[in-house]
Amino acid sequence: MLYLLVGLLVVLFAFGFYYAASYNSRTVQELQENPQGEQAQRVMLLTLPTGRTVPVNYLREGNTVFAASDFSWWKQIARNGSSVEMLIQGNKLTGVAQISLDDEYTYDVFTRLRPDAPTWASRLMRTRLVVITLE
Repeated sequence: MLYLLVGLLVVLFAFGFYYAASYNSRTVQELQENPQGEQAQRVMLLTLPTGRTVPVNYLREGNTVFAASDFSWWKQIARNGSSVEMLIQGNKLTGVAQISLDDEYTYDVFTRLRPDAPTWASRLMRTRLVVITLE
């Protein structure tokens, strides 16, 4: 029974990894080839300090860009801020990213960033709010 459970977990993990990798590569290609498309209205490419590029949902308000990190890539951002690059609707931008530690502020932004997502889902997934000030 234990072997069956471990085997099932390995298969689920492998499927999730494969799905995320293939979804990310298709999304990156779509954002690069169709920067004015529907997906580009809500997803940007974020290049982290390590050089890793991830597609993420974003919300731009003036000189600030907000992104939600459902995965651990947010840990690549230093406590005092890190320089990042973004591709938003075909435009290359740079800025300084920080993780919001203010729960009330984070909740307020998430209501605009992900208006259709239940608030409990972000808490359950321990989603982090990344706040990027454009340079």
